[in-house]
Amino acid sequence: MSDAPANPRATPIEIIRRRVRLAYDAAAARAWTRLPRVSEDGLNAISFLFPVGEAFFCRSVAYYRGRITDPALREAADQFIHQEANHSREHARSNAALREANVLGAELETVARIMLGIAKTIWPRATQLSITCALEHFTAILASLLLRKRLLYREGTDPAFANLWLWHAAEEIEHKAVCFDVYEHVFGRGFWAWMHRIFGLVVVTVTGAIGLMIAFSVMRVKLFFRPRRAVKSAEGGASPSGPSLRNLFGTPPVSAYTAYFRRDFHPWDEDDRDLLEAWKQEHPGFGLPDHHHHRAPA
Repeated sequence: MSDAPANPRATPIEIIRRRVRLAYDAAAARAWTRLPRVSEDGLNAISFLFPVGEAFFCRSVAYYRGRITDPALREAADQFIHQEANHSREHARSNAALREANVLGAELETVARIMLGIAKTIWPRATQLSITCALEHFTAILASLLLRKRLLYREGTDPAFANLWLWHAAEEIEHKAVCFDVYEHVFGRGFWAWMHRIFGLVVVTVTGAIGLMIAFSVMRVKLFFRPRRAVKSAEGGASPSGPSLRNLFGTPPVSAYTAYFRRDFHPWDEDDRDLLEAWKQEHPGFGLPDHHHHRAPA
């Protein structure tokens, strides 16, 4: 456990501007992990959704940057945009290797582009920021679950893909409150700002469920027609029949989702900095500039 102060909401979290550029290999991308095949296929499917999604996050926060009067929050917003842009770029690069390897799910990027294109067309900028806050809430929950399973990635997983997912998860925790803080800074904490924030969560819950249902249904159909590869899970059992969030990340506590509905909610009410600090200790200097005397693993 981290020995960080007990109240993370009141304690600034360092958001680090890392420079990450990993080396993805198409040969390794054909089977980049010995984890259950569904984990690989499911994470590949989600990876194809990320470049467009992360660009949406950046755009939503950047639009309101000029209205941020707190210098510390403005700096945090800049770091948030840097990290999300990095995620978008690295997943686009890994997706290129996945496409070259002819893995399942590449067409899902088109699904994401259509859905977020609709969102940008029909929702005003304020609602797009509210939707981004809700999406960040979901990604923070999943990132926490993924980092709890991080030791599974140490053996039998291609280092580039393992580093991609664990680094991404760590930074999602690191910046998980930034978009929320920007929203409250711009729109306040009044009743209507709260209702609008909840509306964003409802939109994300409904459209996200539909989008993931489509994405995972496509994957299941393709898995059915593709020759099976006998892969056992880490526990020795057979792999699940198709991708799902539960198979990929485990079952998140319902309270992690419902907490967002509270008027006094803040992302750091769930203090999972111990997971972030554990990842940092296991990957010292990951992505930091050379003057820190460390290099990111290739």
